[in-house]
Amino acid sequence: MVPAAVGHPGNGVFAALCMTLLCAGLFGLLMLNTAMAEGSFTLHNLQSTSGELTDTQDALTQAIDAQRSPANLAARATKLGMVPADSAAFLRLSDGKVLGVAKPAKKESGFTVVTAPQVPSAKTGPDKKADPATTVTKKGDVTTTTEVVTQPDGSVVTTVTSVNAKTKTTTSTTTTKPPAKKPATKPTTPQIATPTQ
Repeated sequence: MVPAAVGHPGNGVFAALCMTLLCAGLFGLLMLNTAMAEGSFTLHNLQSTSGELTDTQDALTQAIDAQRSPANLAARATKLGMVPADSAAFLRLSDGKVLGVAKPAKKESGFTVVTAPQVPSAKTGPDKKADPATTVTKKGDVTTTTEVVTQPDGSVVTTVTSVNAKTKTTTSTTTTKPPAKKPATKPTTPQIATPTQ
């Protein structure tokens, strides 16, 4: 009787190879998850920065629109000593001919700029909305735009927008002041004179 051949145990190379592949796969998965998390944080930061830059752009656009409004341009022209021209002349480039007659402008007491056509109203009393008064001040990196609007009912709405160019932040506050109340007058009672005897 010959005993059956006893299997010889392996030297562990295959097991070590399997463990190495498993560890390498887990390490790769960990690195992939870390990269994805870092990418999501970067995306969130970029989205928040984009929102702040959009707000800054809107505030700067409003400030530019306020600065180039007809009322502000007229006020600046008056400060520079400019006066409105009553007539104009044009040069035709095709033949070099001057069209129209230009006369020197004369300085008057002042001029007004009409920004919208005036519509007559059947109501009595002031019902027109006053033009907004806008002032822009710059202190360091902060540009502050203040716009004051008087409503038809007499209330005053003040909007203050501050843009910090360094931190890219924009703050805006709006306050409304109610119209001033008229003092109530006391009704006077008629005095009746009584005859004396």
